[in-house]
Amino acid sequence: MARWTTETCEVNGIDIHYLRTGGEKPSVVLLHGLMLNGTCWAPLARALEEDYDVIMPDARGHGNSSAPERGYCYDNLAADVMGLIETLRLTTPVLLGHSMGGMTAAVVASQNPQHLRGLILVDPTFLTPQRQREVHESDVATQHLHTLNRSKEEILGESRIRHSRRSSELIEFFVQARFQTSIHAFEILKPILIMCS
Repeated sequence: MARWTTETCEVNGIDIHYLRTGGEKPSVVLLHGLMLNGTCWAPLARALEEDYDVIMPDARGHGNSSAPERGYCYDNLAADVMGLIETLRLTTPVLLGHSMGGMTAAVVASQNPQHLRGLILVDPTFLTPQRQREVHESDVATQHLHTLNRSKEEILGESRIRHSRRSSELIEFFVQARFQTSIHAFEILKPILIMCS
């Protein structure tokens, strides 16, 4: 990661932070899930960087990107990704998205298929309206607030026990990302009929 670049670009009136492996190679954009950030893709980026220019943005409300109070819907997240692709002048990148990032990638692809070379979706959040309501009404945001009121060391210790098969590095990335997730980002969980402003 030492030779990767870390930068911020302005798209849609907010700052989007990203990591980039670089080089004159085909580009791959990796989109993370809720409560994660671009750095969480580091192990995969290391495996890809010899053959690809890997770009790992932090979604709005995550990592070192801006965390506006509003604007957390998939159309906005997709516009952020397209803005990043255009600003960085990426030529038909492959999009790979996980969970929230998978849904974002799907929206980008549905709106701008001609700008992409490929699409990889990992557990995208295609939820029925009923399931979306259940998730929105759950206590996931409240749990996040409780986590933010605890020490990072305490959460790290619990995570190492709970996820003992994951690498120590990845656990640290995930915990750090959790503490860098704005409560505003949970607006993405609102049912489609009442979201996006």
